[in-house]
Amino acid sequence: MMIEDIIFQLLLTVHIASGAVSLASAAGAIVSKSIDAKHKWHVYSGKIYCYGMTGVFITAVPMSFFHPNMFLFLIAVFSYYLTVAGWRYALNRRGMGRIIDWVTAAIMFFTSIGMLAYGGAMLVKTDLQGITMLLFGGIGMTLGGTDLLSLNRGGVRGKNRIAFHLTSMMTATISTLTTVIVTNWEFQPEFVRWIAPTLVITPVIIWWNMRISQGVRPKGMR
Repeated sequence: MMIEDIIFQLLLTVHIASGAVSLASAAGAIVSKSIDAKHKWHVYSGKIYCYGMTGVFITAVPMSFFHPNMFLFLIAVFSYYLTVAGWRYALNRRGMGRIIDWVTAAIMFFTSIGMLAYGGAMLVKTDLQGITMLLFGGIGMTLGGTDLLSLNRGGVRGKNRIAFHLTSMMTATISTLTTVIVTNWEFQPEFVRWIAPTLVITPVIIWWNMRISQGVRPKGMR
């Protein structure tokens, strides 16, 4: 076995383990809202989720170059941006944007343009995975663009900050869950496996945002 193959397998092992940790901690963060009166486990679970997603990202990038895979690279950027943005919204209670917020939002916005172009090119080649790339690209551009506009207006506070946090974290969780489903279940056409979690969980995100706009504050958020 070549050294490149050994390194790739090591990266893959860490990547899978990090993804498993992320998915388990995401479930823990959601469940803890209803069983943890002091909300501390929600915070702990969120931290572990971010650490796990960091592991997913820093392994996905070199893996996408070892075995050239633009699709994997773009999805990795998409997922990690949402994680960083969600965590920043949880921490940044004053709402004032920092350099990291501007840089990551700009990266997501312009990466999304690439995702849309790449998705279109895939469809031209009759690759239905282009539908997935167009969907994620559209979501990434919407969220990245919204974040840039919010930063330009001075940031978000109060219930809007909570809504942004929830939307980013839940969308990142969709991406994590999607990867698990695609890796472990066979279904044709393939793009259905990629978009199913988005179609199922997005209504939940919309419902929660409606509740937040009405003044309901999810447990674990301050």
